[in-house]
Amino acid sequence: MAIPNTPTSNHPPSIKRPLKAALMSALICPGSGQMWLGKKWQGIGFMALSFVCLAVMMNFAIERAQVIADKILAGEVALEYSAIYAQITQAPDGNMAQISTWITWLFVANWLTSIITAYLMAKKTAS
Repeated sequence: MAIPNTPTSNHPPSIKRPLKAALMSALICPGSGQMWLGKKWQGIGFMALSFVCLAVMMNFAIERAQVIADKILAGEVALEYSAIYAQITQAPDGNMAQISTWITWLFVANWLTSIITAYLMAKKTAS
C-alpha cells in the first residue's frame, strides 16, 4: 500500500525553471539567469552594467577614504574612532553625492530588471 503525497523516487524535488533563473540572477550575479537560459548577450549586458556600477561606486569610496586619510595626516581630524566616524557618515560634497546616488539606483534597477526578465524569459520558454 502506497503512502499518499510521498515521492515515488529518491530524487529531491526540482526547482521550476523560471524560479531557478530568477534566483540565479538574484543571488549569483545579475545576468547569470539569462546566461543559463542561453541568452548570452543579454546576460553579458546585465553583468557588464553591474560591474561598471560597482567599479564607479568603489572608486567613489576609495576617493572618499583618501580624502579622510589626508585630513587625518594633516591633523584636521583626530585619530580616534568618533572623529573618523563623523567624517565617514558626513554626506559627500555636491556632484559626488548626486552621481553616487544615481549609480547606486542604476545598479539596483539593473539587478531587479535582471531578476524579472530572467523569470519572465524562462516562463515564456516553458509554455
